[in-house]
Amino acid sequence: MTPLDEAHAAMQAAPGDDVARLRFYDRLAGSELFLMLEAEPEGDSIRPALFPVEGQTFALVFDREERLTEFAEGAAPYAALSGRVLAGMLSGQGIGLGVNLGVAPSSILIEAGSVDWLAETLAAAPE
Repeated sequence: MTPLDEAHAAMQAAPGDDVARLRFYDRLAGSELFLMLEAEPEGDSIRPALFPVEGQTFALVFDREERLTEFAEGAAPYAALSGRVLAGMLSGQGIGLGVNLGVAPSSILIEAGSVDWLAETLAAAPE
């Protein structure tokens, strides 16, 4: 179990607990995530692999390289980014996050609106 798995389990165990939910998103934001790409990066440019699920678009991220490899059934291009950077990058684009899909207990689809909320929350800074 990774720290993200543990935070997800706590959130799932108490669906009405806002503190557990916020802890999960805090852990997600603070984690190094491996974003699956369409192709190898070209300079500073990356193109996330996007997947449609139930009429929405999701970028896939994993909290361990091994989980990405397991999902892809072999080597796959990726970029390592913090959850904070990733949320900011995807914010406003109508793209959600598929986290550890099918390869971990923390498997979850996070809709685009929640990614936007996370990016806004993380952008708040003291005045």
